[in-house]
Amino acid sequence: MKITEYFRTSLFRKVFSVSSVISITLIYLLGLSLYNRISEGIIEEKISAAISEGEAAIRYADYRFLIGSMNRNTNYKAIIDEIIKSTNVSAKASGREIALLSSSGKKVAGIPSRSTSNFLESASIPNQLRQLVSQDDEVHWQRTKLKYSNGDSVAGVAVGHRIEIKSVGKYEMYVLFDFASQQQTIDLIGRSMWGTGLLLMVLIMLIASVVLGQVIKPVRYAAEVAEQLTSGDLSKRMEVKGKDEVARLGMAFNEMAETLEKQITRLENLSRLQRRFVSDVSHELRTPLTTIRMASDLIYAARDGFDPTITRSAELLISQIDRFEELLIDLLEISRFDSQVATLSLSRVDVWKLVNRCVDDVAMDAKQRDVKIRIDTPQEEVLIDGDSRRIERIVRNLLGNAIDHAEGNPVDLTIKVGQSAVSISVRDYGVGIEDHHLGRVFDRFWRADPSRSRIRGGSGLGLSIAREDANLHGGDIQVSSELGSGSQFVLTLPLAQSQPIIEVPTGELPTD
Repeated sequence: MKITEYFRTSLFRKVFSVSSVISITLIYLLGLSLYNRISEGIIEEKISAAISEGEAAIRYADYRFLIGSMNRNTNYKAIIDEIIKSTNVSAKASGREIALLSSSGKKVAGIPSRSTSNFLESASIPNQLRQLVSQDDEVHWQRTKLKYSNGDSVAGVAVGHRIEIKSVGKYEMYVLFDFASQQQTIDLIGRSMWGTGLLLMVLIMLIASVVLGQVIKPVRYAAEVAEQLTSGDLSKRMEVKGKDEVARLGMAFNEMAETLEKQITRLENLSRLQRRFVSDVSHELRTPLTTIRMASDLIYAARDGFDPTITRSAELLISQIDRFEELLIDLLEISRFDSQVATLSLSRVDVWKLVNRCVDDVAMDAKQRDVKIRIDTPQEEVLIDGDSRRIERIVRNLLGNAIDHAEGNPVDLTIKVGQSAVSISVRDYGVGIEDHHLGRVFDRFWRADPSRSRIRGGSGLGLSIAREDANLHGGDIQVSSELGSGSQFVLTLPLAQSQPIIEVPTGELPTD
């Protein structure tokens, strides 16, 4: 199952996932912002304290050199060692280191040009800071990394100031402070925030799942009840508890189901009555119609001895009785379909021969309307399992409709055979059908042009019965049309009743 399909099929998964992603993103962004602000605050506080402590250490060193300069025999190297070694331990323990660097970079009066505490490398002092310190008498500071000769390195800050040792020269004194303890505090805060964030996300997900479960459970229950109603169980109702919005939804749903059940029951009863009425009337009319047919046949047979007006009346009488019989036959067939008692009389049917019989049946009507029927069929025989009577009725109906609407243009009849089905296409080049009428072509008693249909005859049941016959075979009829260019009806039937239709055989039709 695709990921999109996985979320699309469940409202709970969709809402839970979206809310979880949004919550995680917000917690992460807020936590990151808070962590950065706390970290910066701790470091800034350490830098502020380091600047104050560094200035005090520099003033003390400047004072010691000043006192020493009052004595000619002062041992400056001892004073420097005293200042450098005042740290005693590394910055990791004491929190600071001291470096004294000669501005000239040369050894003077036995005093080394570079003196640092605890194996601190002079490279720990940034060149940019040294330039600032050497230019004026202000105290400057800069963040750096404290580097030791053993390879250790720790983040920190360097505070520097230029001092002048009388009779020796100018030196730069730097007091360096590490952020080791501050970093430990920041790391501890970070771990705590990660743990708190994870716990908060778990709690949010748990709360979201519980809340969503309470909200979606009635929706899921309503969907199940709706599916059962759709399947035909009209007595199914939702269980309503409380008076909240969900309860109101349940009550409205039940009221809707009650209304639907009443309406469906009423329509079913009405439909049953209509089907029974049509069936009963059709059967009852057959007896008097048979008597009328017998009498009209006698009159029609003796028409030559009548007055021309009476002769014409006899011809009209027999014509209208034929139409009446066709209508009764159609109504009886419709009642069989509605009662689901229509059955197939299966046999092996040669489609090629069947189609040619249908063409012969409508040949006279086509000739009267000056319509040419063009046939495109396979050379070999095409055998299918079907009811020849019903298939002939479908093809004759399609051909009759095409001839009626061809407006004197040719009608193309094409047979295509596939692996699992055969298609019979009937194409005319007449007036066509408007797009908004295509969906009603197979409706009972519907005509695209009622006035013309009344002139040419027809009950409006032919295409409806044709589709029912096709469906009874496991096939179908599809229609396509363009106004002013004609219509095409394609009947598709399976080659064998036990074989489903895999594809619809298609082909290019000849154009006029």
